[in-house]
Amino acid sequence: MSVCWMFIILLGCWLSHATHFHTTCIFNERVDPICVTGQEAVHVPCPNITADEIRLNLQKDNKVIHNLTCQLENNTWKCPQSPKVKVKMQENKLFNFILYGLTEESQGIYRCDGTAMFPPPIKTVPSDVGILVLVEGSQCKCQKSTSEHKNPSLHGWIWIVLVVFLAIYSLTVTIIAFFVWAKQRKTDSQSDYMNTIPRAPRDRRRKRGVQIPIPRHF
Repeated sequence: MSVCWMFIILLGCWLSHATHFHTTCIFNERVDPICVTGQEAVHVPCPNITADEIRLNLQKDNKVIHNLTCQLENNTWKCPQSPKVKVKMQENKLFNFILYGLTEESQGIYRCDGTAMFPPPIKTVPSDVGILVLVEGSQCKCQKSTSEHKNPSLHGWIWIVLVVFLAIYSLTVTIIAFFVWAKQRKTDSQSDYMNTIPRAPRDRRRKRGVQIPIPRHF
């Protein structure tokens, strides 16, 4: 009886540890969903590897479906290409797998891991980013925001134009207000000057001598 209870306790501890390990792995993974129409290409980023010869593995749902070896010759990377899977180095000097001709059967989580083959030692670097590919009409519906996501710089240009317009508008209003204020101040100064000048009395008459009336009939 005690052996049975010991076995149950050990089994519970093992299941608890396995569940904790599985949960930790899930939360450490990063998956970016992408909805495509089937005619669009999908980029799967590869990890950063410093070597003269590297081997890249493309995985779908944790299974390797394509691999290739790239060599650095005269500061230029040479990688073999295939019709549906190509490799391209982006501006950030990281390799990307590019997938073409995706169908409903192509849906899944894609990852790329790389191995530094030369110079030794051989070192494998796993990818921390997964791409969840969803095809439109099956599990997702593409929206117009997809094109905006491809060109994030469009939002930046819109904000720049808006800020420049507001700056020009504010400067114009400030200049107009300054001229109106200066003109009004000049008018007020002239009015104050005219008000300070003493006015001549209206009932002022010239002084004359004593006049003797002359009779009309002498």
